[in-house]
Amino acid sequence: MEQKKETSDNKKFYDKEKRLSFISRLLRWLILGSLLLFVLSSSILHTLGYAAPSIHGLCPYGGLASSLSIIVYGTFFKKILIGTFIIFISTMVLAMVFRRSFCGQLCAFGALQEFFGNLGRKIFKGRKFVVPTKIDRIFRYLKYLVLIFTVAMSWMTGILWITPYCPYNALGHMADLQSLISVYLIGFILLIITLVGSFFYERFFCKYLCPAGAFYAIIGKISPFAIRINKEKCINCGLCNEICPVNVNIMDAKKEKITDPECINCNECVNACPKEGALNAGFSKKTVLHPILATILVLSLFFTPVIAAKATDTFQILPNKFERESKSHENGEGNCLNCNDQKEIDSVHMKDIKGSMTMSEISSLLDLPIKKLYIKIGLPENYPENNTIRQAADSIGATVSDLKNKIFE
Repeated sequence: MEQKKETSDNKKFYDKEKRLSFISRLLRWLILGSLLLFVLSSSILHTLGYAAPSIHGLCPYGGLASSLSIIVYGTFFKKILIGTFIIFISTMVLAMVFRRSFCGQLCAFGALQEFFGNLGRKIFKGRKFVVPTKIDRIFRYLKYLVLIFTVAMSWMTGILWITPYCPYNALGHMADLQSLISVYLIGFILLIITLVGSFFYERFFCKYLCPAGAFYAIIGKISPFAIRINKEKCINCGLCNEICPVNVNIMDAKKEKITDPECINCNECVNACPKEGALNAGFSKKTVLHPILATILVLSLFFTPVIAAKATDTFQILPNKFERESKSHENGEGNCLNCNDQKEIDSVHMKDIKGSMTMSEISSLLDLPIKKLYIKIGLPENYPENNTIRQAADSIGATVSDLKNKIFE
């Protein structure tokens, strides 16, 4: 009788945990999917010339890369705004408290890789490809070298050096094919390699090349938060190892605690565990957090500084041109949807100038000699006429909007 009652209780617990695990995973994917859609839509709109944040403004790594410039000169790199730096600070605080939870629960580029990884699993009927351990172990250190090199180059050159080589930046310029195959060609190639790689090996870029992930892995070392395994309760089913998107060996964790810097704290392993108390997330053995609560706390900790900055009017992720427009509308100045777009030269409006247009095309459209056009926007006389205005902007560390403003001044 007692055995039947125990079996019944275990079944009730399993059914309850299964429902909660489903809600936890659904919540995580809703957050990741929403952030991915926001980043993609914002960057596409920005590329097309609308008032939206650029891919640079939404990437916390820009805050890290420009940190020395802020300390020494009190200024940000071009394309990096105060909002970018606040996002970076939020992710750094998050890493100190919840390790690499930003990577596992909030990163849009990580979400895209996981989507491709899950698609690969479905196509290959659940088969999981794994890089041989010795090769994998060596390649994992590449991202630390990328971190050191790209930050050093940014500090030495005084610009966001990684921009043309970053697959995330290339993703943000998908609406501008001309820039993709010129300015961002290397980044675009890396984007293709990343997505194809993730199709077979989950979180491909995160594991081997992401400098931001390397930084959070280092900072996260001071966090008390971790996944803990109870060896006495573990039934060695291997589900935790199987589901881990970054291939952490959870079952053989030293001291029954996952301290591997590769862990992105996505809590997928905890959600998959079928045995009560065998796998938990928390700050200690006694302080256990359900994955749902952990996700809510991660979300709250990340967005609290952002909301506070927004409330005090110090959170800026729009380029200065759009920010000024926004403030003029808030103050009741003007009644057009995009005042600067109404500027014109001989019936040609600012909005008629697209980022994909070549300098020669713009010169023709405005009926303005190419030399005078170059003088207006500060380009050398020998600048290639077949280059786009977006390429021209990138070459002098400006935005398309900056150059358009100069043309119509």
